[in-house]
Amino acid sequence: MSELLDNQWQFGTMVGGLLVWLHAQGYNYRFGDAWRSTDKLKVPDCSIDYSYQELLVYNKKSKLTYGKHNDRLAVDLIIHKMGSVTSLQDEEYRPIGVKWESMGGRWGGRFGVVKEEYDVKIGWDAGHFEL
Repeated sequence: MSELLDNQWQFGTMVGGLLVWLHAQGYNYRFGDAWRSTDKLKVPDCSIDYSYQELLVYNKKSKLTYGKHNDRLAVDLIIHKMGSVTSLQDEEYRPIGVKWESMGGRWGGRFGVVKEEYDVKIGWDAGHFEL
């Protein structure tokens, strides 16, 4: 088996565990981006073809031209409390991010935050979960 395939299987198992835990804690969730293709796409009225990931970078929705989403090792989750249609605010993701980290994952709520400030700041991608 390849390391990537092994990591994808591990990641899928971890996401399943997180989703079960979220439900037990009284949360509902929806998927945002999971896999992102790097295939070039035809853009109307444009002479250059771009991948979805490149367009995200161009539009300042991502900082990477290739990342964990491209390897099927990341998912963005839109989470809200059961009975509410309002998505959680960044700070409300903290217990979920801490749970994800306890499972061995990396949480986007840490992106751009120094370790000494983990308890007081949330990074720029709180709904992002990766291996």
